[in-house]
Amino acid sequence: MKYDVLINGYISLDRIIKTTTPLRYGYTSLVENSDNARIQYGGCSTNIAYLLAKLNMKPLPLIRVGEEDYRETGVYDYLEKAGVCMEAVDIVPEETTSNCYLIADSENNHITIFYPGAMHGKYSKELNSEFFKNAGIGVMTVGSYEDNAEFYKQCKAAKVPLVFGMKCDFDAFPEPFFRQVLLSSNIIFCNEGEQGEIMRILGLKDIKELFDKADTEIIVTTLGKKGSMYHHKTDEGIKSDSITAAEFGRVVDTTGSGDAFMAGFLYGYRKGRDIKDCCRMGSVLSSFIIEKVGCTTNAPDEKEFLERFEKFTEEEVK
Repeated sequence: MKYDVLINGYISLDRIIKTTTPLRYGYTSLVENSDNARIQYGGCSTNIAYLLAKLNMKPLPLIRVGEEDYRETGVYDYLEKAGVCMEAVDIVPEETTSNCYLIADSENNHITIFYPGAMHGKYSKELNSEFFKNAGIGVMTVGSYEDNAEFYKQCKAAKVPLVFGMKCDFDAFPEPFFRQVLLSSNIIFCNEGEQGEIMRILGLKDIKELFDKADTEIIVTTLGKKGSMYHHKTDEGIKSDSITAAEFGRVVDTTGSGDAFMAGFLYGYRKGRDIKDCCRMGSVLSSFIIEKVGCTTNAPDEKEFLERFEKFTEEEVK
């Protein structure tokens, strides 16, 4: 395959703002981080693509950037230098790249303010089918509904296995489309809250009931500090297991840890690892990301990643 992974979803130029007091309407909150205006490169699709490229995989993000700032912000060069395949990057004239303000207060409450810019659905157009004919898997993350629907259509037409990075964004995933994606996905990633939404919308009493209704082969639920759990449909029945969180350095910033888990898992999956090892790899890659501010700031290369993975595996089986 020319591409290990195709990835759709928002790119984002993030600014992280931390306040010393709880956020309240009508009150001024003091900002405590001096780097609040610094741009951190983010967005689910580009986070996953960047991390996989650093691990010597071939990811292709299907994204749009704004003509007015994609060079000056450095995001294009940042991705290209990491080895991300850039053939599917579309440049939108007279527009800026999507950007985001992530605001966190002293009680760890979060507010996200997002401008879609070049990733707005009004700029969506038909994707090149050749990309899909040369892809191992397709990863759908949160993007505009128009982009998500086009990506879904192309994956189905080319019979590319679909991976769904679950997000409770019902503008991007109106409920009928959300159902369609869930029932067509080979692998689903979610957290505990998102798993609850899947069960509510599909009327499930147990998440494993999804295997009887859908094309799903693997469901992975991340559990924060508790690690993760997976359910895997096999010829011998459904296999379930849990994995502890990989704990190495000090936790500085958890932004992007979910994307890192997906990237680590997909690295293992494309390498033919068993599902438990894939979850371990997801946990290990997340452990790098949370050690520094930014979604990809502390991205390891393949050697560093595998060394930590081996250490984690040895400690887990003791």
